[in-house]
Amino acid sequence: MELWERDGWEIADEIRAGRQSARDTLEVFLDRIAKLEPPLNAMWWRDDDAARARADEIDRRVGRGEDPGLFAGVPMGVKELAQVEGWPDTAASVPHADDVATFDCTEVARLRAVGSVLVGLTTAPEHGTVSFTKSKLHGVTRNPWNLERTPGGSSGGSAAAVAAGLVPVCTGSDGGGSIRIPSSYSGLFGMKTTLGLCGTGPEPYPFALQSVHGPIVRSVRDAARYVDVTAGPTLTDVISLPPPAESFEELVASEAWLDRLRGCRAAWSSTIGFASTDTDVEKRTYEAAMQLVDEADLELVDVEVNFPKPGVSWGMMGAIGTAAWDFDAVIDRLDDLDDVYRAGTELVAHLRPEGLLKAVRRRHEMLVASAAVFEEVDLLLTPTTPTTAIPAEGTLGGEVNGKRVSLMGLSAAFTAPFNMTGQPACSIPAGLVDGLPVGLQVVAARHRDDLCFAAGALMERSRPWPKFAPLAG
Repeated sequence: MELWERDGWEIADEIRAGRQSARDTLEVFLDRIAKLEPPLNAMWWRDDDAARARADEIDRRVGRGEDPGLFAGVPMGVKELAQVEGWPDTAASVPHADDVATFDCTEVARLRAVGSVLVGLTTAPEHGTVSFTKSKLHGVTRNPWNLERTPGGSSGGSAAAVAAGLVPVCTGSDGGGSIRIPSSYSGLFGMKTTLGLCGTGPEPYPFALQSVHGPIVRSVRDAARYVDVTAGPTLTDVISLPPPAESFEELVASEAWLDRLRGCRAAWSSTIGFASTDTDVEKRTYEAAMQLVDEADLELVDVEVNFPKPGVSWGMMGAIGTAAWDFDAVIDRLDDLDDVYRAGTELVAHLRPEGLLKAVRRRHEMLVASAAVFEEVDLLLTPTTPTTAIPAEGTLGGEVNGKRVSLMGLSAAFTAPFNMTGQPACSIPAGLVDGLPVGLQVVAARHRDDLCFAAGALMERSRPWPKFAPLAG
């Protein structure tokens, strides 16, 4: 196996043990970025000099007998919606093209503290508002499985970089599926944690109570290690939670996951009450779901799954949350904005009380609907996305099985509800449809992230997925 093919945890452990140089490791990945990045547009900004200095520092620390941490020497990309002190802080938005971050966000600070080597910024859509990665500032990002398709959004650049082997790990965030959708489209394992598990700050407090930070990786163990080192409270995040009582990596590495899953109750739904799923995607993800049920000895429960449509409420709360920090900077520059972000800004500018009140009530309806399901089951199994990856240039609507749907219906129908409920959910690679990856989503009750990791670990062993897109080879 080539060095670039190894998981992040394997690379880190080799470097920590002194068997591999962090600097040599970095050069392998910088060479891959130089060769493979241009057609993808996955990593738009790099700081090679700082990365080399950091890798040399890691090597010196190891040489002194120190342990730099659980991601020692691992090259990482940072989604451009996160802050790295001294790096551009554009939010993929033209009005912020010249902004520079004055601090490390909590996620980045915690990754630095465990030895990671930050290489550059990966592309995202403007303020993460859509499920494909395209912006006026950076153009179109493409999927290494098929350059005519999107790697998803909003963590699309991170997903394309990891699936192509440009780096083993990238940061991501998920406010409506922005980790899980790119993972499904790009053949990766994607984990959205319980809301508040990974505290935020000093970046703005997430008013909408929908978005979480998390990993873009190929393996379950990398995701588990990532959450282990980034989880925990912050003083500025009033919903942030204490660190988990157990190490998720230890759960995954010890193979204790089968005991954790055995006897749990599970339900399958390919509609969750309102969604439509492509026939071939439904078939492939259902096969994966039933394999999980069989191998984990789950009890398959017949329960009504009937969620209300999240679209207007989800979108409005997200638009208000972003506008709280950005409205004054962009309201006089609407022509510089991408269509969806402009529409959200205008929505806030003309917001009427009845619209906001309806959005608040819809969220409560979503919580009630979820509670009804999770009183009967421990896990809900669904497709991650209704279709395979949509065109790279994006679209705001399309058809699923002959039914006209919005962009949410094309990509986020199964993911956005669980941002509104704050539940953990993961996307597990389920196979290919017409040569493109699709994902199985596993949703658990709040604070049961362990069940998602356990399900991912079982499927990674029993139904191993290709770790790289064809372009990587």
